[in-house]
Amino acid sequence: MASTAVTSIANMAPNTSTNGMAHPHDELRNICIELNANVIVTDFIPELQKQLRDREMESRIYAPGNAPSDCEAMLYYTVLTQWGSPMFSDDLRPYITDINLLLKKNGKVLANAAYRLDGMAYDKWSSTGRKLSPLLNKMFSSENMAQWQGSGDGANGAARFEQDVSKRAGATTTRN
Repeated sequence: MASTAVTSIANMAPNTSTNGMAHPHDELRNICIELNANVIVTDFIPELQKQLRDREMESRIYAPGNAPSDCEAMLYYTVLTQWGSPMFSDDLRPYITDINLLLKKNGKVLANAAYRLDGMAYDKWSSTGRKLSPLLNKMFSSENMAQWQGSGDGANGAARFEQDVSKRAGATTTRN
């Protein structure tokens, strides 16, 4: 019982396993999201689009290499998962361990953010929305503009983040 209570309370706590950076840029209203077919989390795209709409941004999905020319900015993402069984269940299901978001306009990084499952894995079974929301808050929040959290220097941090996203996008997105 105590274990269940601790896990439930931890799942309600805000996710702190995020870092991100946003450069000053014009307000965006139309974002294109490049589809990552390797992501197996079925509610990721619908939740991402819902949260963008909640921030008054429209979005559309496109296949890699087919970006519409009228997009204000492009959003790239990777999501890594592992498989496990929730407490009191024998059913295996995926849970998100990593999310990387990268927002670019005309080849320039506007913002990025990453989620990593914390070492205690308290938010292991948290919803996609609970894991995604702090990332979008960091990317689109005016108080976080031009601040890199976790790296110490914005320009090099953005380059490292972009390399990490590219590397992860090329790798398989499901770990066993």
